[in-house]
Amino acid sequence: MTLRRLTNTAIRRRSWIIGFWLILAACFTPLAAKLPDVLGDHGLETDGQYADVQRLLSQELRMPEEPVIVLFHNHDGRSSRSFGQSIANTMSRIGQISGTLVASSPLERPEMLQGEYAYATLAILPGSMEDKQLALERIRGVLTNSGDVKATLTGKPVVQQDVNRLSRTDLQAAEAVGLPIAFGLLVFALGGLLPAVLPLAAGGITVIVSMGMMCLIGQYSGLSLSVFVYNVIPMVGMAVCIDFALLMVSRFREERQGQKADEALRRTMITSGRAVTISAGCVALALLGTLYVRMPIFNTVALGTLVVLAVSMLVNLTFVPALLYALRGRLASRRERPHPSGRLWRTLANAVMRRPAAAVTFAMGFLLICMFPIRSLEVGVPGPQSLPQSQESRLAAEAFALHFQPSSVSQVWLAVKEGPGSRQAVESIRHELLRDPYVVQADIKEGHLAGGQGHRWISVWLQGDKAANTTMQWLRERDRQYADLDVKIGGEPKYDQEVHDEVFGRMKHVLLFVVLSNFLVLAAAFRSLFIPVKAIAMNLMSIAASFGLLSWLFQGGRFGIEATDIAIMIPVFIFGLTFGISMDYGIFLLSRIYEGYGETRNNDRAIREGLTASGSIIASAAAIMIAVTAPFALADVSGVKQLGIGIAAVVLLDATIVRMLLVPALMKCFGKWNWWLPFVRS
Repeated sequence: MTLRRLTNTAIRRRSWIIGFWLILAACFTPLAAKLPDVLGDHGLETDGQYADVQRLLSQELRMPEEPVIVLFHNHDGRSSRSFGQSIANTMSRIGQISGTLVASSPLERPEMLQGEYAYATLAILPGSMEDKQLALERIRGVLTNSGDVKATLTGKPVVQQDVNRLSRTDLQAAEAVGLPIAFGLLVFALGGLLPAVLPLAAGGITVIVSMGMMCLIGQYSGLSLSVFVYNVIPMVGMAVCIDFALLMVSRFREERQGQKADEALRRTMITSGRAVTISAGCVALALLGTLYVRMPIFNTVALGTLVVLAVSMLVNLTFVPALLYALRGRLASRRERPHPSGRLWRTLANAVMRRPAAAVTFAMGFLLICMFPIRSLEVGVPGPQSLPQSQESRLAAEAFALHFQPSSVSQVWLAVKEGPGSRQAVESIRHELLRDPYVVQADIKEGHLAGGQGHRWISVWLQGDKAANTTMQWLRERDRQYADLDVKIGGEPKYDQEVHDEVFGRMKHVLLFVVLSNFLVLAAAFRSLFIPVKAIAMNLMSIAASFGLLSWLFQGGRFGIEATDIAIMIPVFIFGLTFGISMDYGIFLLSRIYEGYGETRNNDRAIREGLTASGSIIASAAAIMIAVTAPFALADVSGVKQLGIGIAAVVLLDATIVRMLLVPALMKCFGKWNWWLPFVRS
């Protein structure tokens, strides 16, 4: 269906269209509220050796795949006997909880007791996410924290439960701050309360329907949705949909000056509607590129964002036009009053056109300064440190690591398949490992499976942190060394190495797909070779500059932020989301320039008029995007904080330095070559 036909449908069937979306939103509201209940963990999982070894360790060495750790602290110096009795009482109560098994206890293994600290490990039996959450709550309920002995929970399941809970409160806090600011900006940009309500209503419907759809997908598809879906859908849905709707409403009110409502709506749809369609296509292609990284966190977040993008486009091409026409009499722009910021943007356009070389030099220099800290960018797999420093599960994890897991060493497991000659093979591998200067200790462990069906195990302790580059390189070398043997490698260092290799090993495929696909879309849309190249290069520069700012801010611990590495998924998220989102502003600007050039064939005039006409909308759209995403800087979960700040930084740089200075200056320098496409007549 063409944009013209959509316009005619919106005019003739406006009441049906508006009613359909309102009823759909009402039906999906209960489902949207249930979305947190169907979410899984973060989804940083690989289909590699680590998962296989964890499963085998559980079967053969009775080690839980994801243990829950109960940390006991005898902080008042009770006697060993009294401390042991307190532990025994607690473990007895835990043992009576259904769905829970005690995997190991300090009462049976003295090495699990060090001074005033002791720990036990628990296994949560397989079941639904709701069953596992309920089991954790029951464990918390039986922990006794007397004045002398304190028992706290930690471990991956506990940390993830806290991340899920805090993610919900982070979203509520961000919405409480961001939405009123966004509404105020809409009122200012559109000059009235009623026009400002339209984009906000469109954004609300988009988010509700999208979250409801993802709830259905999580319930009935068997797909484990990453917890990040819960934050990304509202963040992206409100920001993108409001920007699209702002463009539509603003253009309609502009076209209403001197035209009837139906003709103004048709003009709006073939100009701004076209820009929305192209923008949505570019965002979708950027998100599809992240699917090359074969991990649930990227696949499900990409799926959720594609859903919200599709709903946003449909809302803006059906609901918004229908609402514009239904309210046409009350949305008419005041004819005699010029655009309040038109003079400012015309002055800026004239300054850039007079001195394009100076504008390019300033903009490029500023972006390069922002990029400079990217040299020291360090990424890591998020763990308990992603939680606030006061969070109980993080404090327990840090105390456990301090007393029972020295950071100077890390443990790796080697599983050798039972078979003829396997005993000799294990001894040979162990002796070879002991000659390795990087190996501190290597011990053989016996499994519990009989009949030669299991594995022979080697516990290897390595020098250095589990996430150190030297540790990961050692593991890669062992993979190559044991490639022809029936040997699997596991342990937390292997997990970090597999996640790191999956993300960075596939980024070249992501980049290639996103760049080529966006180039083809933009070349076809604007009939130009230079414009797509420039747009893509500018996007990459904005994103690189934001990475530099993130590194400077988080790794340097500026402005009271705890010094920490960037979560490994954040650069991929920022690239996938902002490459397309920042393209919106480029398309808003280029569409007006392209429109003007098509009418006048005068490059300089088209650039000047395009910047004058779109500058206010781009600034307003960017301000709204920042208002929606920047409040996530207040989040308690560091990954959410990094994502919100990263997106806001890209948008700010792209909408100001790039779109207002660099793009028009470069287009001035290239003149008629802006519109050259081989084998196509201009």
